[in-house]
Amino acid sequence: MSLRDLLHSAARLIVSAFIALSFGSWAQDFPSRPIVLVSPYLAGGSADGIARAIAEAAAKDLGQPVVVESKPGAEGVIGANDVLKALPDGYRVLWGGAGSLMIPAALRKHPPFDPVANFTPVAASVDFSFFLYVHPSFPAKNIKEFISYVKAHPGQVAYATGNNQGLLTMADMSKKFGLDMVKVQYKGEVGAAPDLLSNRVQAMWGTSSVINFARDGKLRVLATTLTKRSDLLPDVPTMREEGVAAGEFGGGWLGIFGPAGMPKPVVQRLNTAFLKAFNSPDVQTKMHASGLVYTPYTTPDTLARYVKDQRDMYRNLMSDLNMVQE
Repeated sequence: MSLRDLLHSAARLIVSAFIALSFGSWAQDFPSRPIVLVSPYLAGGSADGIARAIAEAAAKDLGQPVVVESKPGAEGVIGANDVLKALPDGYRVLWGGAGSLMIPAALRKHPPFDPVANFTPVAASVDFSFFLYVHPSFPAKNIKEFISYVKAHPGQVAYATGNNQGLLTMADMSKKFGLDMVKVQYKGEVGAAPDLLSNRVQAMWGTSSVINFARDGKLRVLATTLTKRSDLLPDVPTMREEGVAAGEFGGGWLGIFGPAGMPKPVVQRLNTAFLKAFNSPDVQTKMHASGLVYTPYTTPDTLARYVKDQRDMYRNLMSDLNMVQE
C-alpha cells in the first residue's frame, strides 16, 4: 500500500470514529439530505432500471430523495471505487454485487479492493438469471448442439460479453468442454445487442435485458443458468436439465453496500428502508418482469457472511480457470 493510500485509510478511520461518536446527536435527523445510489451499470440495462425502482421506493420510507447516479466502466470498478472513497455517513451507497464487486477483485492478482474489508453490507439481494442467446441462424437448437458445433468449428464462432458474469460463464464452459471461440467485449449487453441481432457475433450469455428480441424471434435462447426454469421463458431448459455441468455458480446477484466503517445505526436505518423497497409491490412487479428474484438477507450480518462466502468462491473459481490477471 502506498503512503497516499495509508494516509487516506487513516483519514477514513478518523472520520468513521467521529461519525460513530457523534451519531447519537443527529440520529433522529438521518437522513437530512438526499442519498445517492451509485449504479456501476449502463443506463437502460436491467440492473440500472431496477436500481431506479428501488431508489424511488426507498425514498418514501427515508423521507428524502434517493438519486441514482450511473457510473459504468472498468467492469464495475469505477462505480465501486466511487463509493469506497466516500464518507461512511450513509449518504452515498452502491448498487453492487457479483459482477461489480466479486469478479473484478477475483480477476486480479492485485485487486482494486477487497469486497469484504472495503465495503459495508446494507441490504440484499436480487438474484438474476443468465440465458444463452444465439442468432436465429445459428445451427444449434439446444446447449449440447451448441457445444458440439463450436467444437467442430474452432475459432469460427464469435461471442459477445457485456459483463463479467457472462464472460465468466462462457469461460467456464470453454474450459470444461474445450471450446475455441472469438471473444468480443462490449460496454454492456445493450451495446452488444445490435451485433448479436445482425449476426456479427453469434452468441452471448446475458440477462433479460435483450429478452424481448427472443420473444420476437430475433434471437434464440438455448439454456438458463437458473436452478429452475424462468417464468419469463418457461420453455427454455436449465443447464442442469440438459446435463451440462458448467456455470454452476449461477447468474448473479445485487445488493446495497456502503463504504467500510459505517455506523451501525446508519446501516440499520438504510437496511429497513431498502428491505421495504425490495418488498414493495411495484418493485416486485418490475423485478419479476425482468427475471429477477428477491432473496432476502434480512440483516446486514447475514449479508456479510454471504459476501465473504461469495468472495472466496470467486477467488477459487478464477484460480481454477487460470483467469487471474496481473
